[in-house]
Amino acid sequence: MQYINPQLDIEQLGRAFQRDGRLLIRDFFEPAVVEALSRAVDEIDWALTYRDVNGDRVLSGEQLRSLSAEQRAMLVEGINLVASQEFQFSFCTDSLVAAAKRGESHLLARFMRWMADEEFLASIRRITGVTDINRVYAQATMYTRGNFLVVHDDHVDAENRRLAYVINLTRNWRADWGGLLHFTGPQGDVLESYFPHFNSLSLFRVPQQHFVSYVPPFAQGERTAITGWLIAA
Repeated sequence: MQYINPQLDIEQLGRAFQRDGRLLIRDFFEPAVVEALSRAVDEIDWALTYRDVNGDRVLSGEQLRSLSAEQRAMLVEGINLVASQEFQFSFCTDSLVAAAKRGESHLLARFMRWMADEEFLASIRRITGVTDINRVYAQATMYTRGNFLVVHDDHVDAENRRLAYVINLTRNWRADWGGLLHFTGPQGDVLESYFPHFNSLSLFRVPQQHFVSYVPPFAQGERTAITGWLIAA
């Protein structure tokens, strides 16, 4: 089965990426593929990932549902307190890497294995000119009301992250609902913003300063995606 849209002009995309170090590619996948991915993420029992004063934390869907209104309010207060002082994120997640390693056979685990194979990696190498990528990290993500990701550059000393990506799976989104990918300059100004168009691939070099804007309480939906990094061993 063909996954990637064969009508993409890889050479033209490559020139744009080489110029800017980032790229938003519309209609990246074949329609049947992205429709299946969209249905699959809608079935996820999402966990919440965030940071507290002791580091990264994950609350499962079951744990989140068990929280009282008071406990939820305290959780949000703690998340926002950390965000006011240091790096912070708050969004929903499901690890596709973990599912693939467990040998699961559902669609998202199979898609993770396809991403780690040569068809996808070779296409990304052609577009970006980054020839040493040979591993992929992937997670399903959802940004809903109150979620955000503050400015950072994705660099981690212990990992050889070369590229970051976002496969957007959201229909009928609005810019004023937040959840946009923004790239920032040395003075903190926003240089460029990527709207999460359905069936688009956001792709950019690491390190690069960026953030995902806050999703306000009035947003009428969730921004879903498959996100991660392409890594050199």
